[in-house]
Amino acid sequence: MSHGVVPTQVARRTRLGLAPIARRAARLGISANVVTLAGGGLTIIGAGLLAAGMPLGALVVLALGTLADTLDGQIAKAAGGGTTFGAFLDSTIDRVSDSALFVGTALLAVTTAQAALLWWALVALVVSLLVPYVRAKAESLGASATVGPAPREGRIVIFLLGLAAWAFFGLFLAFVAAVLVVALLATVTLVIRVVHVGRQLSTKGR
Repeated sequence: MSHGVVPTQVARRTRLGLAPIARRAARLGISANVVTLAGGGLTIIGAGLLAAGMPLGALVVLALGTLADTLDGQIAKAAGGGTTFGAFLDSTIDRVSDSALFVGTALLAVTTAQAALLWWALVALVVSLLVPYVRAKAESLGASATVGPAPREGRIVIFLLGLAAWAFFGLFLAFVAAVLVVALLATVTLVIRVVHVGRQLSTKGR
């Protein structure tokens, strides 16, 4: 599966690095579903901190939420494989987390009177929900749609890098730019996926 702007090697090494933690968590009886819910909760809290204009706190909490989001799948594998409900829950919480990120950003934009940030946050919100929908719908029709430069991992990495630039260096405009990049790349990914699926389905229909 493509990781978009995140190098495949980096994504693979990250998962390998988390594997020992996941195995230990599984041995301790920690459920992947609990970790999924914890990750979603942390992301919502982080989004609230972001909306309140607290970039460092938001970065720390969102990073932990992202770690939990990556770890839950590893725990499921270490426990012998995930369940159908676990996959459903993970996908649902992912959508909640994605929404929280950009709702928090939009609220920040309103309180700081940043019109450009507000519009880009709204675009990112809508498109970030459409990208996984297109993939899920395509797969339900027997097609694939994992192409594009900004799958979920890529969008989160760009967002967190922009947030880190603001938190550590006071570069608020870097955060605004990161949200803009997420919105643009997610839109490109959406278009690419729709075209990709359209070609597959038209070929099948012949």
